[in-house]
Amino acid sequence: MIVRSQASVSYAYSLGNLRINSVVSSNAVDTEIRTVKLLGKKTASHEFFRPGDVITYNLVITNTGNFAASNVLIEDELSYQKLVEGSFTYSFLENSKAEARLLEKAGGLAFEIDELRPYEVCIISYRTVVDDIRDTTVDLRSAPTIRSKEIPATPAGELLIKQRYAHLECEKKCVDFAYLNTDISYLLTLKNTGNATAYDIEITDQLPQTFELAKSPDTVVFNKLNLDIYTFDQKTRLLKIYIDKMEPGETAEIVINGKIVK
Repeated sequence: MIVRSQASVSYAYSLGNLRINSVVSSNAVDTEIRTVKLLGKKTASHEFFRPGDVITYNLVITNTGNFAASNVLIEDELSYQKLVEGSFTYSFLENSKAEARLLEKAGGLAFEIDELRPYEVCIISYRTVVDDIRDTTVDLRSAPTIRSKEIPATPAGELLIKQRYAHLECEKKCVDFAYLNTDISYLLTLKNTGNATAYDIEITDQLPQTFELAKSPDTVVFNKLNLDIYTFDQKTRLLKIYIDKMEPGETAEIVINGKIVK
């Protein structure tokens, strides 16, 4: 964009009793107005995550101004994650001689683009591995900033990935010894340590080859209530128990009653 400016001077002088008014104009000067406007958006391959997940991130950077941005710097957070070595890549939607590079930055990542011409688009990609987070209330948040030699840092918007998963832990207990043809019980303790509901739960228990289930109604007891939803294969001694759902933090106890026979 070109803006023009010109000055004028009005003045008067006298010739005897005659007043003379006059106006003089300066030369016109033109000024080129250069604008650099950097916009960015960060996206992720996951909407939800669990510890150990590998997440792919994309940073889309463009210059909607009318002049090239130089030394473009994108700074990004990296909380509760580690960069996958060798995963950084970049590309331009149009032919460009510019290059992008990954820089060292404590507590996060930084990327530098040599030059971003008007309406040029650069896409930066990288992958991370989520840490073994024990606190299920922790989410992944990041808010990249973009700046260049011409303009100060501006935010590129916040990205939020929520931690959502169900995780069942199972522990089995039994007495250290038992006599033939006497009652024996196995205790299964289940706990949902995640923060999402687990459903359609199927438990497969390999029981001893000489194990016989107790007669109903005390064959399988779920949280002190008799359970009817199970199957038992006499040949393989595989017991399958079916549970509708378990809420986050819920603990369940399953008692399998029977005896060891010859």
